[in-house]
Amino acid sequence: MVPSPHISAPLGFPDLNLTVPYADVLRYAQFRLLMLPKGELKSFCEQHELPYTSIVGLKNNSLKREEPRLLQRLLRNLDVATELIRIPPNSESPRFLFPSQEALTTFQKQLKCFDSGTPPLPGSEHAAGASAAPAP
Repeated sequence: MVPSPHISAPLGFPDLNLTVPYADVLRYAQFRLLMLPKGELKSFCEQHELPYTSIVGLKNNSLKREEPRLLQRLLRNLDVATELIRIPPNSESPRFLFPSQEALTTFQKQLKCFDSGTPPLPGSEHAAGASAAPAP
């Protein structure tokens, strides 16, 4: 018997330290959607076969209920790999499991920058950690 190519890899034991709550991932996705140039959301959704109306609702935080699978699909299209996991198993809100500490750290750093409103852009004072003191 030949194994099916559609069989997924074993799940293994998840590292619970690599998980973040739905609310954090939603905030991150909203910031990333706001980064798209004005008027580009519709073409982004068409290109990635995402439901435009639902993505707008996600972006504006106007969805009536949590949409973890939609959020995960969006993250994959933003090149952020995660898996959904329920901890504890009977919880209503899933958590998002990152594949590595490096991926989680990158996510957390970007979210912190988004939340602070001062992303560390290359060549900016924020990136270098320099103060805005006047030159002598």
